[in-house]
Amino acid sequence: MKQILGAGLAVCAMMAATSAMAADMALPVVAPIAVYDWSGYYIGGVLGGAWATNDISDPGLGIFGTGLGVPVIQTTNSSGFIGGVEGGSNYQFGKLVVGWEGDITWGRLKGTSATSFTGPLVAPAALSRTMTVDTNWIATTTSRVGIAHNNWLLYGKAGVAWANNSYTDAWAVSSGPSLFTGTGGNKTQTGWTVGTGLEWAFMPNWSLKVEYDYLDFGTKTVAINGAVTPVGGAAVPAQFGVQNQQHINEVKAGINWRFAPNLW
Repeated sequence: MKQILGAGLAVCAMMAATSAMAADMALPVVAPIAVYDWSGYYIGGVLGGAWATNDISDPGLGIFGTGLGVPVIQTTNSSGFIGGVEGGSNYQFGKLVVGWEGDITWGRLKGTSATSFTGPLVAPAALSRTMTVDTNWIATTTSRVGIAHNNWLLYGKAGVAWANNSYTDAWAVSSGPSLFTGTGGNKTQTGWTVGTGLEWAFMPNWSLKVEYDYLDFGTKTVAINGAVTPVGGAAVPAQFGVQNQQHINEVKAGINWRFAPNLW
């Protein structure tokens, strides 16, 4: 019995000693996990593609257009690669990131459409018309709001958009002589844009992003200057007004460099 009691006292003594040693040992300090801060100014570059829809109408022709059989709408689709520069600023409140961004891209979205038609004034002959709409550059200025998950940022944007377009308009008797050739150069239209994107900070000051933007320019009047050439006659200078309802879709990838903290 005394042996059992002695063994129990020995075990208790060892446990007490072990507890005392553990209490004296310093607990390891766990370093806090670094959280990425999106605040600051940035500049970068973007590459991608854009697709435009141009719905051309001729309300100025009135009854004369009806007599020629001119279609109410002639749609000209244009597309091309785009590339450019961007810059902006972010400020982060917890997970909420707000800021602004501006960009400009070039690439010349090229589009051509051709149609033939006939009406009471030209029947039984038919007329043909070829329209081209080329978008030379696109620019936007937007506000951005996003939700950050450490070094990932999901955001939306909205603001003002501009597009610079060039036009050509050519009329002819089908399989015959030209009746009118005109151009409308470097017409800049103003509209609005919305978009969304995902950005990933792969280094402290560098990030990659992918983005989709929709741009709407409403309906704008464009002056086409050229010359009417009657069949067998001399060319006469003329100006016509067409209306273009333009929408553009963009898909872009970009890289940004954060170079300075916010000043506010």
